[in-house]
Amino acid sequence: MNMKGLKLAKRAFSKKPTRFSVMWMLPNFLTICALIFGLQAMYQALLANWNMVIILIIIAALFDLLDGRVARLLKSTSNFGMHLDSLSDFVVFGTVPVLTVFFWMGMPTGSILWFSTVLYVICSALRLARFNSELSDRPTYAKNYFTGIPTPAASFLILLPMSALPIFNLDHFKTELYISIWITLISIGMVSNLPTFSGKVIQIPRPLVIPFLILLGILSHSLISDPIMGFTILVFVYMIGLPIAPIFYFRLKKKAEALHHQEKN
Repeated sequence: MNMKGLKLAKRAFSKKPTRFSVMWMLPNFLTICALIFGLQAMYQALLANWNMVIILIIIAALFDLLDGRVARLLKSTSNFGMHLDSLSDFVVFGTVPVLTVFFWMGMPTGSILWFSTVLYVICSALRLARFNSELSDRPTYAKNYFTGIPTPAASFLILLPMSALPIFNLDHFKTELYISIWITLISIGMVSNLPTFSGKVIQIPRPLVIPFLILLGILSHSLISDPIMGFTILVFVYMIGLPIAPIFYFRLKKKAEALHHQEKN
């Protein structure tokens, strides 16, 4: 066999692709866009443009929401994209928001606020590592739920004091103790076993369709007309769902276990 034939045979049996389609790269491009907006948010935090930080994190979250869905739609999911998404999430949602709050509080070094800030970053890394390791091991009834508060949602909760305290004139809660407790609770929530809604498959009961559409319209209008107020409302709505999700989760788990028990018998 000549050298040309050897090269063709080697290429045919090579496990690594030599070219990638634009459709394969699109989800990764969206992930990189999320990373860019997150880094821009960090830059705005250094300039003390707090509202702009919140807006940029919202935009980053939208790109983060799209990349996985686009990958599944185009059937271009990959380990590369999964790891890139996790790294981007760690920077954008696991580091930037909590450092922004730390700057917002005046950077009190050697304090409990710095301890809670470091704790949040560590818990974000652990949360993302656990998420990647559990992707293929979750039972069917748990597919629409996360274990613990997801990192993007946690970042919104972390930024909530920056938007809510000025809106509701609650500046007396802007203390190192209160903010540190808030950050610590969210950090624990990320690495806890608390079931939370994933939002991947949303099924609204028929009687609640109209109220849901009204609520969605209000949230959309708020985010467009007043992003900070809309952000605050959105986070409060998410917080309402935190104690509700375990009720639905354990109900589904109980049904699945009962069905499994019947099949065994």
